[in-house]
Amino acid sequence: MDDIAYYAGGVFRSAQADRKKVVVLGSGWGALSFAKKLDTKLYDVTLVSPRPFFFYTPLLCGSTTGTVSQGAIIEPIRDSAAACNYLHVACSDVDLEKKKVHCANQDTGAQVSLDYDHLVVAVGAQPNTFGIPGVQEHAKFLKELEHGAEVRRQLLNKVMEADVALVAGDMEKVKQLLNVVVVGGGPTGVEFCGELSDFIKRDLAVRFPKLQDHFQVTLVEALPGLLTMFQKAVGQHVQDHLVGQGVDVRLNAMVKEAEADKVHIKMKDGSIETIAFGTLVWVAGVGMRPFTKALCQKIGPDNGQTDRRGLLVDECLRVKGTNPGEVFALGDCAVSGKPPTAQVAAQQGKYLGRMFRAGQQERLADKEAAPFKYAHQGTMAYIGDNQAATELFPNGLIKLGRSSITDHMWWRSLYGDVDHIRVMGVAGFAVWRSVYFSKMYSMRGRWCVASDWFRTFLFGRPAAAPVQGTAA
Repeated sequence: MDDIAYYAGGVFRSAQADRKKVVVLGSGWGALSFAKKLDTKLYDVTLVSPRPFFFYTPLLCGSTTGTVSQGAIIEPIRDSAAACNYLHVACSDVDLEKKKVHCANQDTGAQVSLDYDHLVVAVGAQPNTFGIPGVQEHAKFLKELEHGAEVRRQLLNKVMEADVALVAGDMEKVKQLLNVVVVGGGPTGVEFCGELSDFIKRDLAVRFPKLQDHFQVTLVEALPGLLTMFQKAVGQHVQDHLVGQGVDVRLNAMVKEAEADKVHIKMKDGSIETIAFGTLVWVAGVGMRPFTKALCQKIGPDNGQTDRRGLLVDECLRVKGTNPGEVFALGDCAVSGKPPTAQVAAQQGKYLGRMFRAGQQERLADKEAAPFKYAHQGTMAYIGDNQAATELFPNGLIKLGRSSITDHMWWRSLYGDVDHIRVMGVAGFAVWRSVYFSKMYSMRGRWCVASDWFRTFLFGRPAAAPVQGTAA
């Protein structure tokens, strides 16, 4: 409601001649949520990112199998943040004393420097291999949009290789090529296994019937359970469901080394097991980007930057060790005590955008400023076969407080004062799709995703991909 009132009043405000310059590094959840809340009549805003679009990360796993197309889950920055300037460059360095960012185009090498009054760092994170030998060289990752395309191409090319090996009678090769090893039992790993199981059963097995008995998905997780952010019973339900779908779940298993066609894992009893694969997908965590690491080092441990996970920020998202109110950090690149999720980044961006509004700018450097408060709205994961595991937190979704009026609201009537609602199975899948569909930024995106879902329902997923090095 405060947003409606603010923007309604903004109709009568004119743009200030001496607008302060705000530079935003990044084009993800945090950056875009911030830019959308910022009043461009008060600030001259420039978004800097080598990626000229925002992509809808919750549906990335679906793009690897063709459930949705990649074009359906992207939004051009110039459309999503039309009131802001956008530069297709990557920031290479920040001069904190002169308040300048130095950037370069990664394709052409063209360089540009930008002055700022306020800097917002929202560059995200990159996959973390934890220094395990061979992972960087031989694994596919699932963090960026291009990763989805790479995984899909790898999967389908290995299937076609296996088809040739089957004709040649090399059954060991067939078994190796058709085994997909997924490392990481969090939401991304589980959702990818669910999508892949659907793809195999409903599409690949139909188009490659002679291979249908040889497909295998292996999920490797170092912890004793899956989806540890859920209740333990939910994790067990998901594990049982995936096993029922044919996924080989290995818990308490740590990857020690990866080679071109096999991975070595250490089991709970200390034994080493070797698993041959055609595709290795690594979704076991995220770490700092080189830019974030360099900025942490520049500020220095003496000024409070002592965490190896990212930029340490205070309760108002101000980067520790910098002048108060000048440099902020959001999302996966910031260490704020909150999990590195899209939900956290989006809420941080909205909070900071409101802090920049008319009449509140003085709070940016105020030690007594209202801190960021995260309202957890729930966690969801698709688990295959049109089923999902969802935990919703009504107090985070709808903030109406507690009163005699809200006592009569349907969620209070049904659930009383419980802190969360668990919805599983097909009903959970309906919730999963409804929530993610509603959270998309544009009607164009909703139309494209709905069309892809309907196309998949009617005709299945495409089971062919360009083979590198061949003509069309």
